[in-house]
Amino acid sequence: MSEFVLETKNIEKQFPGVKAVDKVNLQVKKGEIMGLIGENGAGKSTILKVINGIYKADSYHGDVLVNGKKVKFSSPHDALKSGIGFVPQEINVMDDLTVAENIFVGHLNIKDKVILNPSTINKRAVRLLEENKIDLKPNAHARVLSIGQKQLMMIARALSWKPNVLILDEPTTALSLEDVENLFHIVRDLKSRGTSIVFVTHKLEEIMMLTDSVTILRDGKKISTYEKEQYDKNKIVKDMVGREISDMYPKRSTQIGDEILRVENLTVEHPKIQDRNLIEKLSFHLNKGEVLGIAGLVGSGRSETLSTIFGQYKKKTGKIFINKEEVTISDSSDAIKNGIAMVTEDRKGDGLLMLANIKHNIMISNLQKVIKTFYINKRLEKKVAGEYMETLKIKANNEQVMVVNLSGGNQQKVVLAKVLNSDPKILLLDEPTKGIDVGSKNEIYVLINELIKKGISIIMVSSELPELMAMCDRFVVLAGGRITGEISKEDATQESIMMKCCL
Repeated sequence: MSEFVLETKNIEKQFPGVKAVDKVNLQVKKGEIMGLIGENGAGKSTILKVINGIYKADSYHGDVLVNGKKVKFSSPHDALKSGIGFVPQEINVMDDLTVAENIFVGHLNIKDKVILNPSTINKRAVRLLEENKIDLKPNAHARVLSIGQKQLMMIARALSWKPNVLILDEPTTALSLEDVENLFHIVRDLKSRGTSIVFVTHKLEEIMMLTDSVTILRDGKKISTYEKEQYDKNKIVKDMVGREISDMYPKRSTQIGDEILRVENLTVEHPKIQDRNLIEKLSFHLNKGEVLGIAGLVGSGRSETLSTIFGQYKKKTGKIFINKEEVTISDSSDAIKNGIAMVTEDRKGDGLLMLANIKHNIMISNLQKVIKTFYINKRLEKKVAGEYMETLKIKANNEQVMVVNLSGGNQQKVVLAKVLNSDPKILLLDEPTKGIDVGSKNEIYVLINELIKKGISIIMVSSELPELMAMCDRFVVLAGGRITGEISKEDATQESIMMKCCL
């Protein structure tokens, strides 16, 4: 019997013009939590799709072994039957089904007998959820669940197959702190019962806190593996990015000027729940050359505040002033005309044209820049897009590459290029480093400082408190759609911010 429940040996996967993974060897021991980490584009998703059967056995070179035996998967169902459960990063549920139905939708049977009785399905779900200490109601419809609850339901779905190995791909990206703690508790409980976990994340803190070993990929190759007693954060970061990052949060020294933006008494009705507001009576200001942080837990109204300023929500009450003059912002085009641009939290859903190329995504925010006498100047369009690619270090062969084929970090840089192409004076950043690697994060922090030097003022939302505290000059804290406090950089601590988040 092999000491490894799961192995890959010399896996190579080629796409047109690029080798996504190059002779990658992974080993997962029984009952361990193995971390898998690397920059966007390092090959993590590709190797997971090989292990999970999304890429068929005849589409790559090398071997996958389960309990020491070679396996050849033609589909994810083959992987499930071999004891490999997979929970993807993207939320993938059926909103019109119940929790119980979502969990067992792939195998509504007992001993080759199809079971469609809701009562029987619910009983099976109750047992499964209790065994794994997952707090969900089996008869609740999926559409009423929070993002965190849907993530747990997807984990329950994978566990319903009784896997020996559970792969979690970036499971904490959209979770609140409370949901993350709950997830960690479930993962540790699974480990105690002998289940092996492959935990894929960009967050070094999660690697240090949760895993027993970590494997680092870079440019499609395995760079190193460390056991927990060997963990060194600086060494892991260097292996990930291929260089030392001496200062994750680069220092900024700028002169903060007068008020550039002010909102007064901003209230927005909830679009679905009667007599409830998304945000209520918000009043705050932004100064020139300042990064203002908006802190709060998931559901506090942070994103809704930025979206309202950008004209995506219709305000019930309130006024917006730019340079002390009231402006009317009814939609995003009004916001752009007034010098406001926004990097949305959901880059795939709202920020990018996924089936368009890099050039078209960048230029769509300001076509006037390249239109000459009623025609688009193709040469100028290419030049402008190329300049943004160089400035933001977007990794692609050229500006014609489709955005859908880029890594998450490079997609985020395209979003930034697009909004900067509109020449904003005020930039709204909603989770600007969500789901991207540590190297790309550092590059975005450097860019934020450069934008401030150029006179752009920024409002930033982030669920990562260390990031928010390092990059912002002042903090407005929200809870339940209301402002619960304003804190200067000098007085801000994680504890003081979290206390106001919970008021």
